[in-house]
Amino acid sequence: MNFLQRSSAVVVFLLALLAAYPAFSLDDGIVAVVNSEAVTAKDLKDYLKNVYAQLRIENKSQQEIDEVMRQYEEKGIEQIIDDKLILAASNEMGVVIKPKAVDDRIEGIRSKYPSYKEFSDALMKEGLTISDMRTKIEDQFKGQVAVNKEVREKVTVNPQEVTDWFSAHINELRSRSRVNLNSIFVKSIYGKNEARKKISEALVQIKGGADFKMVGEKYSELPPIGMVNTEDLRPEMKARVESLSIGAVSEIVELENGFYIFKLEGKSENSEPALKDYKNEIYQKLFEEKFRVLFKQWIERLRKKAYVEIKKH
Repeated sequence: MNFLQRSSAVVVFLLALLAAYPAFSLDDGIVAVVNSEAVTAKDLKDYLKNVYAQLRIENKSQQEIDEVMRQYEEKGIEQIIDDKLILAASNEMGVVIKPKAVDDRIEGIRSKYPSYKEFSDALMKEGLTISDMRTKIEDQFKGQVAVNKEVREKVTVNPQEVTDWFSAHINELRSRSRVNLNSIFVKSIYGKNEARKKISEALVQIKGGADFKMVGEKYSELPPIGMVNTEDLRPEMKARVESLSIGAVSEIVELENGFYIFKLEGKSENSEPALKDYKNEIYQKLFEEKFRVLFKQWIERLRKKAYVEIKKH
């Protein structure tokens, strides 16, 4: 994924993701102190275990987990301390999350399972309870509110900045080829055989003359990909897409978390880039760059106000 397509996921949830790496090992003593709270090795291990279990319940792909785990390995316990400071800041602000918001989030997760029993079984398998889920989700929502108020709402990107960035990088943009992809995606998290059967039904209908868009509305579990730089596609996707002519439909492409069918709606190779085609992506890039700077500054202020000690082992 290139500089124009970084994730815009809420930072607080990323902090929870970063705390999911299960390979952390320490003694049984105190590993850190945050304000008046002592964090023991057992606390830390339980925290990591529970958040990692939540990620599995929410069916995050291994690729997503691996990506943030690399960041966690670099930052280690520092990341968990920041997470605790954010939650403490939200509590100081008096942030209260309505129970319905938590209920809706849990229902959104539950709805990904064929039945409530399978959802319940998955929770039990991961050693979680509904109460655990409610607490974690409520804490994440509180953190989101704090981050939005203290950081996100203070980020501004004006149109001239977007234009200036476009002008400075036009040669780089000019060298990129882009494709417009319609797509149908079926997840395989509930079993590859069932997912393959579903995507195969979709492909049969398309080959039989059915409209790709209408079939996608019926079967696809993700929105169409749309305009994308070919270099940003995963290798197995890129190879299949580059073999398509405009209007053609691919065979089934299998990934570790599901199956795709692509239709190439259009392409532009080494064409003169137009600002209107890139302004939203550039805006997002600049916004996130500024967000990271302000977020780091905010965290530094929280740390200065708090008592933080990391025990040496």
